[in-house]
Amino acid sequence: MDTHQIREDIFRLLTAYCAGIDEGRLDDVAALFGSDGAYGPFKGRGVAGAEAVRELLHKTVILYDGVPRTRHMITNVLIDVNQDGASGSCKSYVQVLHQGPGGPLHPVVAGTYHDKVHKVDGIWLFAERLMEMQLIGDLSTHVYGNPLKKF
Repeated sequence: MDTHQIREDIFRLLTAYCAGIDEGRLDDVAALFGSDGAYGPFKGRGVAGAEAVRELLHKTVILYDGVPRTRHMITNVLIDVNQDGASGSCKSYVQVLHQGPGGPLHPVVAGTYHDKVHKVDGIWLFAERLMEMQLIGDLSTHVYGNPLKKF
């Protein structure tokens, strides 16, 4: 088992989520959850499966000319690979910068992603992504309502 390569592959999954959201590819982001991956707040009720994640993203994320005008940044990434080499867990800090049209650039949330990942048919997917947002700013031009409270 090449744990270095596994960690790199998992890190690519984490960054694919960030880039997908920032580039407005919400369907691609949803596909990262496979048929049963869970997505939601750290404490609360979320959704499961790519179709439910896709629906949630399309109902909540505000797009401007196809993109949300955000930058998701993850730091302090900790990846643990299970003995089987086909599953693991991750924890990372996240900060989301957003700029609504004509508005200032500002952070809208900062917190922690708690992830469980697994390999399905040779592809790394989220088994679970739970979001613990410790700092929540003005989300009014980024999402409809506050989806972090609606699960």
